[in-house]
Amino acid sequence: MQLLAHQTTTIARPLEAVFRYACDLERFGEWFPGVLAIESANTLAPAQPGKEYLETVEIPFRGKRKVKITVKEAEAGRRLVTEGRLPPLMPRMEIVFEEVGPAACQVTWRMLSRNNGLLARWTVVPLARRVMRKRAAIGVRRLKDQLERAGRQER
Repeated sequence: MQLLAHQTTTIARPLEAVFRYACDLERFGEWFPGVLAIESANTLAPAQPGKEYLETVEIPFRGKRKVKITVKEAEAGRRLVTEGRLPPLMPRMEIVFEEVGPAACQVTWRMLSRNNGLLARWTVVPLARRVMRKRAAIGVRRLKDQLERAGRQER
C-alpha cells in the first residue's frame, strides 16, 4: 500500500464521543473537504464491518464521482478501517483512537492507496498524495474544532 496522507491530533473530548462522531461516516462531509455527500447504503450500524456507504467526492480533473465505501475493520473505541472502490486509486482510510486522559483522545487519520502497481506509483499516487495531504490537514483540524466546540456547548 502507498501512504497518501497522515495526520494526528489530540481532541479535548472523551474517546467515546470522538469515536461515535468520527465513525458515523454519514457525517464525514461535515468535517472532511472534498466529500460532497455521503449516505448509508445498507442497514448495518455505522462502525460495523460490512457497513456500506455511497460517497460523492470531488476529484481533481475528474469532477464529482460516486464511490462505494465499505467498513472493513472496526474495533469499538479503537479503530475504523474503510476501503473504497475508486480505481485506479483504490483508497483505504484508517482512523485510530487512543485515550490520553479522562476527557481527551488522540486521533490518527491515514489514507492509503491499495494500488501497488508501478504505473499508479508514478501517475495517480503522487497527485492523490498532494490533494489528500491538504485535505487531511484541513479535515483533522475541522474534526478537532467541531468536537471541541460541541463539548463547550454541552457544558
